[in-house]
Amino acid sequence: MLICISISFSGAMRLFQVSGAIFFLVGLGLFLQAGHPIVELPYYVTSTVPIMGILYAVPFINSVIYIGRYDRNVSQLLESDAQHLGQLYSRGSFVTFLLGGFLNLATIPLVDSVLKKTLKELPQRLKKKLIARSILRGYALSLVISPMEILVAISIDITGISYLTFFPWLGLSVVLLLFADWCLGWQYRSFSIQNGSKQTENQADSADTPHGLSDPMKKTLALFCFLMIFIVIVMLTNHFFDFGFLQTVSLIIIPYSFVWAMVIGRFKRYLNYCFPVWKQRTIGLKNFMFLFLSIGLLTLVLKESDFIQYIYTPVEWLMKTPILLFLSIQLIFLALAMVGFHPLVTISILGSAMHIVMPAINPLSLAIVLTTSGLSTVTAGPFNISVSLVGNLLQVSPYRVSLWNLGYAFLFGSVGSLIGWFLL
Repeated sequence: MLICISISFSGAMRLFQVSGAIFFLVGLGLFLQAGHPIVELPYYVTSTVPIMGILYAVPFINSVIYIGRYDRNVSQLLESDAQHLGQLYSRGSFVTFLLGGFLNLATIPLVDSVLKKTLKELPQRLKKKLIARSILRGYALSLVISPMEILVAISIDITGISYLTFFPWLGLSVVLLLFADWCLGWQYRSFSIQNGSKQTENQADSADTPHGLSDPMKKTLALFCFLMIFIVIVMLTNHFFDFGFLQTVSLIIIPYSFVWAMVIGRFKRYLNYCFPVWKQRTIGLKNFMFLFLSIGLLTLVLKESDFIQYIYTPVEWLMKTPILLFLSIQLIFLALAMVGFHPLVTISILGSAMHIVMPAINPLSLAIVLTTSGLSTVTAGPFNISVSLVGNLLQVSPYRVSLWNLGYAFLFGSVGSLIGWFLL
């Protein structure tokens, strides 16, 4: 255990080192104060290991997207005929939404590069604001319905609900928020695209097929079908077997990726590609490894200490008015994200108090609020990796990117709060 902590600490970024060290030291202090024998420490530290299972498995499904060339074909939808920026904004948001659940952060530079080529004649401020909003909002929405998203998995584990029950309401949230995003993006319709009527040679060649669908559209439909099949398998497995949601997703990702590669006839190429990629990606997980080990220690010890009353007292007061509790949760996520708290830290701390709420409030409502509130920070958390990445690509401060999306982030959480309130 100590070796694992030491290695992950030494390889983590400074932000994760500082935050993880604080959580670990506070957790260790509470652990020693409670008088636990030191031999029990590994149990407390490793309580979040199932979360890491998903992170280690995700590169396998990322690799299918690359070897199947879904990323290239779907991104071509952005390059097809668009008359004005309102249309292009919606397409950018939708393409990011389609790819985000599978490619995760790799979606962001991919869509950014395509949008920059299309928008190169526009003023810099307008171009950067449009790209930041379109990409981050679509990416956040893709995570809401992705069973591979850890915030979704933790929300399910905290509340104990079935993913089969949860998914339709997540889908409703996505539909409402995607529609709202496109309506907001329509403000750019007054800006025309000079090269909007041009098509690339590849697009022209693939425009007509025997079934009237272009190759990018066929790939998009195929990608959507594979996503739906994956979700159905996760739902059914989670419903009929008592593995826990985190373990269920972790166990399904790898065999499903192998079968997917076989179905599209690229299994040998997939094997050659995925294992080197997996090794490369897992090296970069030291940030999360150290953070999750520290959070696991803190949250478990906190539940058993007297200090948990400082969380219980306001929660017990707020639960008398559920909508106030829901709004408070979404504001806590956003406020803490602004000062550097990762949403996984916030949900872990809040989760330690949710068991006192669930007897009085529908667990499904809580799960929706936790998920949408946590993922709202994907669009407006300056220390969030997605916002930092977009800021770096656009050469803009992450705080400015967050400011451009702050109103939508509040709307994002509010939709979840209203749906949760409706389900009470």
